[in-house]
Amino acid sequence: MSIGRLLVALALIGLVGCATIPNRPARPAKSSYGCMESVVQQKVPTKAPDKRQHCLAAGLIARYCSGTEAYMAGAGKEIRDLFGGGDAEWGDWRADRVGISCARSVNDDDELARCCEQRGY
Repeated sequence: MSIGRLLVALALIGLVGCATIPNRPARPAKSSYGCMESVVQQKVPTKAPDKRQHCLAAGLIARYCSGTEAYMAGAGKEIRDLFGGGDAEWGDWRADRVGISCARSVNDDDELARCCEQRGY
């Protein structure tokens, strides 16, 4: 992929991440990393199956932080898996996108969990 196409793709992801989240809860930390880390540690169940964790994590990060940060977290996790001995999968990225999509239409965390479940995660 050329640098130009990469920049256009990143800009589009950023714009998609700006979509309004209904009933946005208070942000748990000022920095992007702090917000993402707080949400994952405090809200995502550790015993859930991998794809469900991805859906919930991305959706919750979108709700509490922003859609852009949710995309960044998902991409960062897959890059870390790719170069750090983890298991990078397109399925994880798909689950992340579903979670972010769910976050745009739900009013609270329970509805987000039900949306992920209804969509197969």
